[in-house]
Amino acid sequence: MRIVHTADWHLCDRLGRVDRTDDLKRRVERVAELCIEHAADVLLIAGDLFSEQAGVEDMTKALNHLRDTFKPFFARGGTVLAITGNHDRDGKINFVRAGMTLAAPDLGPGTLLPGGRMYLVNGRAVATLTGAAGDRVQFVLVPFPFSSRYDLSATDYRSKEEENKLLHARVAEWVRQVPQQNVFEARLPTVLAAHVHVRGSNAHDLYKMTDRDDVLFEFADLNPMWSYIALGHIHKPQAIGGVASVRSSGSLDRPDFGETHDGHGVLLVDIDGPAAVVPRELPIPATPFYTIHLTDPEGELPGLAAKYPDRDRAIVRVRVTPTAAGPSRDEITRKIRSLFPRLHELQWVEICEEKADVPQFSPRNGFAATVRAFLEEGLAVDADKAAVMALAESFMAVEDQA
Repeated sequence: MRIVHTADWHLCDRLGRVDRTDDLKRRVERVAELCIEHAADVLLIAGDLFSEQAGVEDMTKALNHLRDTFKPFFARGGTVLAITGNHDRDGKINFVRAGMTLAAPDLGPGTLLPGGRMYLVNGRAVATLTGAAGDRVQFVLVPFPFSSRYDLSATDYRSKEEENKLLHARVAEWVRQVPQQNVFEARLPTVLAAHVHVRGSNAHDLYKMTDRDDVLFEFADLNPMWSYIALGHIHKPQAIGGVASVRSSGSLDRPDFGETHDGHGVLLVDIDGPAAVVPRELPIPATPFYTIHLTDPEGELPGLAAKYPDRDRAIVRVRVTPTAAGPSRDEITRKIRSLFPRLHELQWVEICEEKADVPQFSPRNGFAATVRAFLEEGLAVDADKAAVMALAESFMAVEDQA
């Protein structure tokens, strides 16, 4: 059986005021072309089909586009098998699943799925698909661990950290026990699809993830005896734990400037028996993202059109240091907006600001990292720097224990 593994599509997404719909449509259309070109039997989407910003009407339009785009794939018996991620919110997903003939109802234990359609799975399941050549592959499906998806009640925990630890234990135990279920066929090659964060994966976050931040899994929790493990949630494409058959596909397109330098695409997986398999990467060009610094607006503005020939489709942020003798801010703004119709951000920088950027807090950097960076910058030549840094570390240690 030939599988195309992908994840983290985030359909209907926006980046500030920039609508990403057309960007993502183009990538979906390219995935459909790759499925036909490589005679795939299954398109496996390992979570986050939609952006959490998506409304039901937008989700319906996106599914209609997906249905039309994959019509040739469905006609030859191909199957789209998608699990839900952390951005696929239950209320909207269940509404769409109930109303769209494209999505399947909940899967029963050990269901043998007919091909030629899409399945949108919002709960743990074991199911089997048959390829064009008659070969059968078993799928163990693990959506993102929300309490509602894993029968955990709010009365079972008192904090987010405790909830995440309980969810980890519940999901890990279910995965461990899958081979003992009556519906599990040990002779079939098996693919695990999960939308989870595995410790040790190379993520974009600049600080160490904790149980407060996410439901964290160990590599061993994946029960890595399967023929292939298809992961979503971590947008950076990689082999987890250095094992070629345990893969995060990465996101379909870069959602923000944090992924400007990442590769994007899908993974082609050939399952031929129970042995572990090594996928092949199929790149897909991502939407261009540019960060532009203008320190001489008068001299640099005339050359921007030639420098960025793809500016009509690029998402851009511009940082400008205005000069007293150059064009006014109003003139600069009008020129930049006319050059870059998908301008995400325009920031003005005074000359005195160029010495250093004041660290800004964000979930990516974390509270502790932001405090350390701020003190390192502000106390660069302070004789009491070591004492102040030690005091700050003691305060943050108390906060972590709270």
